[in-house]
Amino acid sequence: MGVRLILVLLALVLIALTEGVQAADPALCRNCHNPQGTIAPDLAGMPVDTFFAAVRAFNSEERTHPVMVSFSRSLSDADIAGLAAYFAALGPTEKGRVEVKSSTPEK
Repeated sequence: MGVRLILVLLALVLIALTEGVQAADPALCRNCHNPQGTIAPDLAGMPVDTFFAAVRAFNSEERTHPVMVSFSRSLSDADIAGLAAYFAALGPTEKGRVEVKSSTPEK
């Protein structure tokens, strides 16, 4: 069993264990998107519009990841906006984060 598969399964278990926690709880995102960026890129400091577009792209399966597609479908636009505002307000971490390109065309 590959490391990525193990990490995906671990993320699914963590989501299952958080029953009763709101889907829009930033702590759920931080299980994988933490400052160390060991599982997924840190989201701290990501611009609101980039965050929103990325989550919507998972929701529409324009971008694919087994955990993110499922998780994004549990979020309303208001939930996504709240999470986007939370992470944007954190500012980038010392280690920095990987830039996630928006899936929407530039205007």
